[in-house]
Amino acid sequence: MLTPNVAVTKAQIIDRVRGLVPRFRWRAAQAEETRELPKESASEMLNVGLARILMPVGFGGYGLGFDSWFDVVREISKADASHGWCASLIIHHAHCVAQFPEEAQRAVWAGGPDVAVAASFMPLIQVRPVDGGYTISGKSPFTSGVGHSGWAFIGGMVDNGPKPEWTFFLMPRDDFSVEDTWHTVGMRGTGSNTIVTENVFVPVERTLRLTELRDGNGPGSLLHESPIFHKPFAAYAPLTFAATLLGTTQGAYEHFRDWTKSRKGPGGTSVAERTSIQTQLARTAADIDAAELLLRRTIEVAEAATSPSFELRARSMRDYSRATEFLVCAIDSLMSMSGTAGFATSHPLQRAWRDIHFASMHVSLNPEKAYSHFGRVEFGLPPDGQLIYF
Repeated sequence: MLTPNVAVTKAQIIDRVRGLVPRFRWRAAQAEETRELPKESASEMLNVGLARILMPVGFGGYGLGFDSWFDVVREISKADASHGWCASLIIHHAHCVAQFPEEAQRAVWAGGPDVAVAASFMPLIQVRPVDGGYTISGKSPFTSGVGHSGWAFIGGMVDNGPKPEWTFFLMPRDDFSVEDTWHTVGMRGTGSNTIVTENVFVPVERTLRLTELRDGNGPGSLLHESPIFHKPFAAYAPLTFAATLLGTTQGAYEHFRDWTKSRKGPGGTSVAERTSIQTQLARTAADIDAAELLLRRTIEVAEAATSPSFELRARSMRDYSRATEFLVCAIDSLMSMSGTAGFATSHPLQRAWRDIHFASMHVSLNPEKAYSHFGRVEFGLPPDGQLIYF
């Protein structure tokens, strides 16, 4: 039975989130130490309705847009990058589930809309067609938030024609195990461990081809009127991670600014009184603002009434990567102005610095691929055939 929708505005959901941010900030060290999101944090995210932000209204979603997703994640990420990253995926993956066939959506949300779904996109598992679906086996790494997720979808190649098709397979938590593989220097609290499947049966109704997700024409999307379920994946997907990077950098900037107001240098002089610090701070703030402006433009493109052209998609991919570069430069600048104090293990700036550098390596933000793609489009050259997400 479908869950009736409860109308919630963007302002209301952001107010709810702001009430949780101090707790997320306090748990940031715990998340890093345990290498996963604290269960209390995951429960609070679901309880305030994060999974409903981009979920179809018919299944209990709020009917909000990409801008709500962006601003909610930005607020959470100011407190901690790992919390923001996991929150972003809770929102994003519910939107992905809406692209799957109706039977899959009903299965995931049979008990209600507040469900976290994890994902590992790379097509690494072995897939064997059987009557009614497929059996899958293998290991699917980098599955952020899998520890608090009730469902997951993972990638594999289906060889059922002239060319194998990259396909996603949706499973409940009881169908897979998790291998502890997440030992990193950054984004430790995301718990991005490895899903292990052994001859798991997945009915065809719980599968989705990458091309369908890419083009915004999956079988499930046809059930929902909202334009957000009919947009090309490349127009909005990198926002998942770029919003986290922006919020984390903004949080680091605010902390540095407030901390430096009372900092003293050699001889008791005020650090804030130094012209060099003032000048560098201004450049850093401008870079952060430029990154936000670029990202907000990508949202405008993704939410436009008409589907973005190939050229606009290429520009948005470029802008996601360029915004990321601005943010990496900004956190480096903040650390350089912090001196040795900023590298103390107790100092939040060093965690933000590690997390931002690590998160900026995500494949969806890769500047070489995004810039090359944009350049080819500008020069009228055919797109790189290997960049099938674009």
